[in-house]
Amino acid sequence: MYSLSKTSVPADALHKIVRHHFSGRAARFIVELEDGLYNAAYRIELADGQVAILKVAPSDHVRVLRYEKEIMRAEVEMMRLVRAETAVPVPEIYVYDTSRQLIDNDFYLMAGIPGVPFNKLRKTLSEPEQAAIDRQAGDLTRQINALRGSAFGYVAQPERHAPTWRTAFERMLEGVLADGVDAQVELPLSYDEIRARVAPWTTVLDAVTLPQLVHWDLWDGNIFVDPEAHRINGIVDFERALWGDPLMEVQFEFRGPQSAYAEGYGTPMFSTPEDTIRRCLYNVYLYAIMVIECTYRRYDHDGQERWARGKLAGEMARLETF
Repeated sequence: MYSLSKTSVPADALHKIVRHHFSGRAARFIVELEDGLYNAAYRIELADGQVAILKVAPSDHVRVLRYEKEIMRAEVEMMRLVRAETAVPVPEIYVYDTSRQLIDNDFYLMAGIPGVPFNKLRKTLSEPEQAAIDRQAGDLTRQINALRGSAFGYVAQPERHAPTWRTAFERMLEGVLADGVDAQVELPLSYDEIRARVAPWTTVLDAVTLPQLVHWDLWDGNIFVDPEAHRINGIVDFERALWGDPLMEVQFEFRGPQSAYAEGYGTPMFSTPEDTIRRCLYNVYLYAIMVIECTYRRYDHDGQERWARGKLAGEMARLETF
């Protein structure tokens, strides 16, 4: 899918990257992976059969959302941390190249992941098979969340970290609303109305006192599964990782508190009414991003924007019922 933030790398530059970082070895073939919406990505198969993934950051000339600045650096840092400190199957990072000597973008190379993205496999599986994988995903998420930081906020923006989760989240929300104002994006409610509806509820965030690592983009497409063994082989896309509230993980929105995912996670996440309010605030933030980023990315269809607008309007109405 087209996105303005994705850099198309010429074939000769791709082969130059391979030769440089794989000690002169040649690539048998290189194919672009088109599912992503932010970075460009390529699957590389070397002549000896080794598979690697190349991920290329947007050009410096492309305007991105405030929270997206430096997120490739954060992704590499968090993938290395999670790989070293947990049993979560995170691919090895071979190299993170910020030299700009080969191309005019930062990029990294990582090990290829055997398997199929869960979003493409799920519909082919029985409900018990899906549930078994969801339980694995819940357990792996809990391991990620067990890692702790010293302050709250996005890994990529340490200068905007805060000592409390409420302050960090308020800054995060204000940042994306400022992105929307900058790009003149019209939302289902005015920006001032969104701020006014959210403000009375941010006190519930004071219940979160430990900065825990949140993947925050752990939807089915970022979970790679062995289609035969039904085992999770890889978790990817840590670029939006933050130190915050584990309840912010998107699977708690899409799977719910009674799901196999929640069972695998093992800790009740909706035990109080305040938990539900927190999740609603996170949904407001998520869907605001999904609407506003469409203007920045210039996607070639409006499916995401239309869907996210409806979800954002629904969550804003829901805030009025608490």
